[in-house]
Amino acid sequence: MSTSGRPVPTRHREAAWSATALAVALMVTSGNAATAAGRRDAAANAVSTTYEAEAGTVGGGTTIDSNNAGYTGSGFANFPTAGGSLQFGSVAGGSGGSAGLTIRFANGSGRTRTGRLVVNGAGQDITFPATSNWTTWQSTSLTVPLNSGGNTIRFETNGRDLANIDHIVVADDGASLPVITAQPVGRTVAPGATVTFTVAATGASPLSYRWRRNGVDIAGATASGYTIADVQSAHAGDYTVVVTNSLGSVTSNAAALTVDDIPPPPATRPRVIAMTDGEVDDRSSMVRFLSYASDYDVAGIIQTNSRYQKSGHSGDRWIEAQLDRYQQVLPNLRVHKAGYPDAGALRGVVRVGNENSGDLTKAPADMGTRDTPGSQLVIDRLLDNDPRPVHVAVWGGANTLAYALYKLKTQYPAAQYARAVSRLWIYCIWYQDGGGQWIEDNIPGARIYEAYKWDNVWDYQSLTGPSPDYVKAYMTQSWLDTNVKRNHGPLGAVVPQTYVSEGDTPSFLPMIDNGLTQYADYTLGGWGGRPVFDAGNHMTDGVDDGNANKPFWRWIPAVQNDYAARMDWQVATRFGDANHPPVARVAGGLARTVSPGQTVTLDASPTTDPDGDALAYKWWQYADADSVSAKPAISNDTARTGAGFVVPNEPGRKIHVILEVADTGSPSLTHYRRVVFTIA
Repeated sequence: MSTSGRPVPTRHREAAWSATALAVALMVTSGNAATAAGRRDAAANAVSTTYEAEAGTVGGGTTIDSNNAGYTGSGFANFPTAGGSLQFGSVAGGSGGSAGLTIRFANGSGRTRTGRLVVNGAGQDITFPATSNWTTWQSTSLTVPLNSGGNTIRFETNGRDLANIDHIVVADDGASLPVITAQPVGRTVAPGATVTFTVAATGASPLSYRWRRNGVDIAGATASGYTIADVQSAHAGDYTVVVTNSLGSVTSNAAALTVDDIPPPPATRPRVIAMTDGEVDDRSSMVRFLSYASDYDVAGIIQTNSRYQKSGHSGDRWIEAQLDRYQQVLPNLRVHKAGYPDAGALRGVVRVGNENSGDLTKAPADMGTRDTPGSQLVIDRLLDNDPRPVHVAVWGGANTLAYALYKLKTQYPAAQYARAVSRLWIYCIWYQDGGGQWIEDNIPGARIYEAYKWDNVWDYQSLTGPSPDYVKAYMTQSWLDTNVKRNHGPLGAVVPQTYVSEGDTPSFLPMIDNGLTQYADYTLGGWGGRPVFDAGNHMTDGVDDGNANKPFWRWIPAVQNDYAARMDWQVATRFGDANHPPVARVAGGLARTVSPGQTVTLDASPTTDPDGDALAYKWWQYADADSVSAKPAISNDTARTGAGFVVPNEPGRKIHVILEVADTGSPSLTHYRRVVFTIA
């Protein structure tokens, strides 16, 4: 049935209409309003007649109910799954010919419902879209042929529930009351944003519009759209629009405007330790790393060496210099997102690790430099009471990390060692000394990603490697100068390179708050590539669509646009002066169990944009990341609601579906949600 809490009538056939016809309640409105110039004066002479549902004759288990607020008259028609009907007899057809039929209905089922409309014995399918709930009433209109004199209009179910019907309105000249075909949509924005509410309606011309806030008319707001520039907290409220023509009026659903000060930080942020050898590309990566410090907790910045930077660069004090610049742009960054730490807090976690060139290929037990402030910080983080994992992004050598794990294994109780290792995720940009291989061989519980295929995508060959040309366009000197180095504040200005070659950046991209939550498991795939476990807890690069570099370059346009926005934030003193990512959300859980043959519906209706931008939606299967052999087609894959697929017959396997939402701001920003379906 259409409503809950009421028993479903027994399904049966009924040979004839119910013998009981309820009392007729009808309202006749004659219009004599002036019409638009050049239009036949039809609406002015039309007679529109409203027939309430309780005026009709019900059959086959259809009932007249009154438990859902907002109906007119004394009730509405509630249909059973099959056999139900509602018939209006003696419907006035005037002199005959085309007539406008407007149906007021509610459909809170969450899906489209289809039934039959029969006019004087001639039937056709009629579809009622979903409304937000059972107390939200909308109207739909169509043109039907009527005879002069009396007519019969009948609604029937055809094997599924029909929408609840409140009343119908018949205009005997083919004209119709206003009908809203696209409701205004609510927005959640920050102060300074620009918001536009729009409505689309059909009906006899001319149509007029009157916007209201919290039920009060807004002066001068008489167009089909209403724009608020420089939104402030005082603008928050429910916005509706009244659409009117000579036959009557209709009021839209309320669109709520919520004004948030700034988007909140992620509810649970990952913790990350960055280990850097101070190479020139590390210094470029550090600018980006600090620009995203709102998205993760920086648990440490440790200066190390590598086979390429054998003595390290802690003596250059380049990190301290970047933190001074970070401090200068911090007030602006906090205008745009919460969670950015104080520069002093970041200075407080900078440590020096092992920069002894003689230890590059030695096992920890044989190192000449053993205990360092850097190795002790690693130990402290792995043994603290914070329950979150510790991610170590290794931009240079891993010897400092290797010694910390060696000391935990040999000098600490076994339970503490086991707990420390169980919390550890390591992302190595190559093995740049002997430490990575030693960890792989001697700390089997440590999850370690030995990444290689970022090479020629993110490194010094970013402009000559295998990435498509449209990707390389985001790595050029022109792009870097325009979006980072020039006119974007003191932190961007310190980038030392002439084009984008940040070989270490992929190691912390899984931590960024983009909705993919790759930090939960690197093998899910995301901005940081897509590794696979190949031996124990060791991970190596995966392949997307047969291409080993694609797991990295496929995301670069979105990654770079997002970085450009972060740089804009550093010079934008007002929230409304820069763009911010949408917030992709999915109705229902992000981990679901489904059955073979089941039709899954995908719904992104909870998605919002803090700037009120228009949004584009894309649903796609990340087939290389999941385990099904089939590639189920996703229908309506660019729809906000109504996308879906049929579950293949592969019990025990998983399907990964990505919701990708892009806004129309400048630069265009993208946010995601991943839904994992397990086939029972």
